[in-house]
Order: sequence, then structure tokens, then C-alpha cells
Amino acid sequence: CGYRADCDACSVACTYHRQDESLRCHICGQVNPVPRRCPACGDPQFKFAGVGTQRVENVVKKCFPRARVQRMDADVTGKKDAYDQILGDFRAGRFDILIGTQMIAKGLHLPNVTLVGVIYADLSLHVPDFRAGERTFQLLAQVAGRAGRGEVPGEVIIQTFTPHHPAVQAARRTDFVGFSDQEIEFRRELSYPPFAHMVCITFTGVAEEKVTFAAGAFVRDLEAAMPQGVVVSPPTPAPIARMKGRFRYQVFLRGGSTMKMVKPLKSIMQQVKFPQGVKCNVDVDALSLL
Repeated sequence: CGYRADCDACSVACTYHRQDESLRCHICGQVNPVPRRCPACGDPQFKFAGVGTQRVENVVKKCFPRARVQRMDADVTGKKDAYDQILGDFRAGRFDILIGTQMIAKGLHLPNVTLVGVIYADLSLHVPDFRAGERTFQLLAQVAGRAGRGEVPGEVIIQTFTPHHPAVQAARRTDFVGFSDQEIEFRRELSYPPFAHMVCITFTGVAEEKVTFAAGAFVRDLEAAMPQGVVVSPPTPAPIARMKGRFRYQVFLRGGSTMKMVKPLKSIMQQVKFPQGVKCNVDVDALSLL
């Protein structure tokens, strides 16, 4: 029926964990047992959509029954020294296939790895952040660098729904200069960093109407106080609109000078009185817009 098990406190779907038959929120940590029947239609038979490391591990074991397979994610590496133990065993050849999250993509020297596969490379590409293409290229280039570090040449296979995207094509060719030139022009045209500074202002609160009221009033004060050349965005729901029971709205400032934005912003912050329960967080030159 298409039912999605959402977290009660966050605007994200829960993740199914086969190990303990639970539904977990990776934002607030809420844990619920898997229902015996679908909460929407009551059908006792249903399947879980999506691809996680546990599901990939099960498929790989069916496809390669003789291979020794090891999974490496937050569930497996929770114990002390588990991370180093798994990597040590892999280097020593005690298992053949290593399945993991992004933690196995960066900074590892594994001479015996000759094949690397990336599943759902588009997940980081369609995040609502102007750095999404950069981060995708970075990740693909890094994970591709894990293959062929020994005497045997390596091969990389990337699964993607947008194979012609500049970030994917540049990673395929390991063309940093070409990707950088194109990305720089995109940011220059839209006045994104490094050609402008960005300030992210996040309003949070349990009551959504109070949050939207506070954000709207704050934007009106900002527009009146900001000098010419500073762009003030309207308040919009954050990509994760609700987190740990609190609604989240964001306002962005873009301008050529941090001081020209921060000085009037500080003055407004000292004068404004937010409704009870509403908090405001200011992130100058924000690295993440989520």
C-alpha cells in the first residue's frame, strides 16, 4: 500500500535493522519494534524498500556463496577496536569482500583491492545543498582510489540514475580540473561561496506557528537593516523540517562581506524577543545547509 514508517519526532523515515528486528530513527535514536501487520492496511506480509548494508550483504552472500563477506557500518563497529580489527583482517586476506558505508571510502590503503562498487551514487547528489555536486565528486574520486593500489590494476563500477551528471563524469575520468572549472563558474554566476559569504539562520521550536511567525518577523527586520548587495532569503522549512520534536525553518544571507552581514545581524539579535520556546541559531560560512 506504500506505507512509510516515519519517526514520530523527526521528518525522516525510520530505518529497518534486521539484526534486532527494529525500526530506528538515525536522527533522534528512537527505536520501535517491527509491527506484525502493516499499520495502514493490516496486511501481515510486507517487504522493506531501500538498500542498506545488511540487504547488500545478504544479496552478495547469495550471489557469491563461497566468498568470505564482512560488513562494516555503525552497527558492526560499535565495539572498541572493531574498526581496526576489520580492516586488519581485510588487509591480511581473511575475507574476500568488504561491504560498508562511506567510512570505508576515505584514506585507506588496501593494496589487495582490485574491484570497487558504489551503490546509489545519487544519494549525495540530490541533497538540497549547493555543495552536493562537489561532495559527490569527492566521494566517488576517493572510493575509486581504493582500487588498484597494488601491482594489479583496479576497476570501479558506479551505479547511478544520472550517469551524465558532470560530477559523475568528472569522477569517472578523475578530472579534478575540469570539474573544478565548471563548478566555479556555476557558483560565480549564482554568487555562492567562494564568491560570496553565506550565513544560515535556523529557527526551531515545538510549535510550528510560533517558529514561522518568529522567522517572518526576523526577516522583515533583516531586510530593513541589511546594506545594499546583501541577499536575504524568505524563511523556508529546513531540508529536515522536524528534528527531535522541534520544527526547523531557515533564512539565508548572501553577501560579499561577512562584516556587512554580521554587524546588523548582531544588532537585531540583541533587540529582538522571540516567542516562548523558539530558539535561533546563526551559522556564519555554514559548511552544511541541512
